[in-house]
Order: sequence, then C-alpha cells, then structure tokens
Amino acid sequence: MNKVSAASGSPRYYLELVGKTLDVIGVLGHHEGELRLSEIAEASHIDNATVFRILYTMEKRGYVLRNQQTKKFRLALGYHRYRVGYAQLCTEEPFVRAVTQGLIDEANKLQMDLLVVDNRADADQALKNAEWLIEQKVDFVIEYQIHYRVAPVLADMFAKACIPTLAIDIPQPHAVYFGADNYTAGRLGGEALGSFAHHKWRGQVDRLLLLEAPMAGRTPQSRIIGTIQGVRNLLPHLSTRCIMHRGVKETHTVEGGYRAATKVLQSLSPRTRLLIASVNDCCALGALRAVREAGHERRAAIMGQNFSPDPLIETEIRKNDSPLIGSVAYFPERYGSKIVPLALKWLNKEQIPPAVHTDHVLVTRENVDEFCAERDLASNRANGPSSVPDGPT
Repeated sequence: MNKVSAASGSPRYYLELVGKTLDVIGVLGHHEGELRLSEIAEASHIDNATVFRILYTMEKRGYVLRNQQTKKFRLALGYHRYRVGYAQLCTEEPFVRAVTQGLIDEANKLQMDLLVVDNRADADQALKNAEWLIEQKVDFVIEYQIHYRVAPVLADMFAKACIPTLAIDIPQPHAVYFGADNYTAGRLGGEALGSFAHHKWRGQVDRLLLLEAPMAGRTPQSRIIGTIQGVRNLLPHLSTRCIMHRGVKETHTVEGGYRAATKVLQSLSPRTRLLIASVNDCCALGALRAVREAGHERRAAIMGQNFSPDPLIETEIRKNDSPLIGSVAYFPERYGSKIVPLALKWLNKEQIPPAVHTDHVLVTRENVDEFCAERDLASNRANGPSSVPDGPT
C-alpha cells in the first residue's frame, strides 16, 4: 500500500504517530477478515511494538476489535455509532448516580450515544421506559431495576424488539448479568460484624437483624446467606433463633431502613446486643438513625453494603463511636468501564460471558481514608458531567 510521508507536505506540521495510525487503519481496511499483529506490522512497515500500542489504543476506543481466541484484529464494522439505552434504578441513591456517570463517561469515550431514563425504583415506570427505548430503536439496553417480578416482562419486550440487554444487579432472562458477587459481599460484611462482636462483646450476641430487599428476588438474597455464614465463621455458636429477617419496601431510601429498624428496636430490651446487616447503605443509614433515637448505640453494630460515594457514610465510618462499623465496596464508578465494552463486544458479535461480577472490598475505620483517597484519585476526570437525552416522564 502507498504511504504518505512528511516530505509531501510541511515536515513541521506532520505528526508521525498519526501517520502510522492511519497506515495501520489502511492495512486493516484493505484486508477482509482478521489479521495478526505481525501481519499488520509487516504490511504497514512499522515495528511490532508501535503497532501494538496503536491497536491497543484503538481497541480501547472501540475502533478495533480483537478476537480473544485467535488474538487477531479487525476494524469495528463501519465505525457505526451505536445507540444504547440505559434505564437507571433511580437518581436518589449516590451509588446509582456514580454508576450512571461512569456509563456516560465510557459511552463518550467509545463513541456511543447513551439514552438515559429513570426507573424511579418503580416497576410500572420501568415498563414505560422500556416501551420508550424500544420506540427509539436503540441497539442495546442496559437495564437497572429492582423488581424481580417485572424482569421477565421486560425480557419479553426486548426480545420481541430484537434488542439485546444487560441487567445490572437483578438478573433478567436472556440478559447478560453484571453486578455484585452477592454471596462474597455478604460474607465479607458478616465476618466484619462477627469480628466486632468477638472483640467487643466477647462473642455474646443476642440478635442478628437482616434488613432485606424481598422485591429483588433470589439473587440478592444470596447476600443474606453469605452474611449469616460470615457471622458464623467468627461466631460458630450463633443460634438460628437469634436471627431476625425483615423486608424493607423502599430500599433506595433512608426512611425504608429507618422504619424497619425502628419496629424491631421497639420490641427489644435496651440491653440487647444487636448486629444489623443492611442490604445497602441507604438502609444502613436508616438503621443508624433508628438505633440513635432508641439510645441503643453502645449495644449495636451496623454493616452497610455497596459503600456509596456518600459523605454521610464516610463520616460515620470514620467516627470511633459510631454504630456503623463499615460497608462493603462495589466500586460503582467502575461499572461503566466494564459494562460499555461488554455491550460493544456483544454488538460486534464477539463472545462474552453470561455473568460478570464487580470487585468487593471491606471498608472500615482502619482503611476508609486510604480507600477513599485511591477511589477519588482514580475517579478524577478532566471534563465535567456529560449531558444526556431525556427519556419519558
């Protein structure tokens, strides 16, 4: 193939790396199918190391695809700018806002149009949003809603419209799953509660209160199973009779956790040594408020889940006298960098796993400052929040 050199124009304006990048694109564009790195380097007359860096960058930006089996490269078909629908859980939770911002940022990097709608943690609204996204003829849908009973209905709607989907946290038929490794996350939190009771109360626990999300179905329920096992790893003699299961209707609000915990505290003696494991940080903050109003701070320990980027959570965990002893991190700011590439691979007919889990880390007083510093450093962005189209109201 012919290459354009700096000599054909003004050398001072010629960018060598841009020229080499265009040579690589030219090689890929003139060959049908996939090519090895060495084949691209030979055809473009560029050394392997430089070609690799060019291909790696282009792959990260969605312009080049790499076959994971053959390790060969090809151009993404026609540089098609995909339209992806994202139905977020609700805007009230800091955790969800972090997920949404991460998706917006990654979609911009990979040249995708992201249409964002708000499910408002409501099943009916999720169905309305699905209808609207189908009307927009999106290429892919990222669904984030909490009602397991509506998941099959959404799956059927998208299947009839031939729109592939990915479901966050709540599994959906025919959809790729992305979210928590619920059992592991629950176990980490349970072990932290058990360790607290072992060191502070000599292992004497009267009640273990589990604030659950029954509307979310079986998958998040494994977080509760993991929590119980985690506590018992440290307190093997904990009786099943000590365990209290309480469903929370509005898990995305502090009030939901507050009401559920208040009812339980009203039935307990002030001397009851109480461990509380919450389904998420919103409910944990509600339980904390209930514990303080009941004057139960010294005989309660609370563990959150998902470590929201919420100043209230961080402040409480830092306090030496707070009943909120920690939370399990899910890294919502990283969801976008994992989910959007999965969607791109699916759209380009690459194989992807049926389920992908986020990482988990236990955050306590001992590591909260270090953890937040590392998270904030990684989350710094040169640009401000991106704007996205409005969905149905």
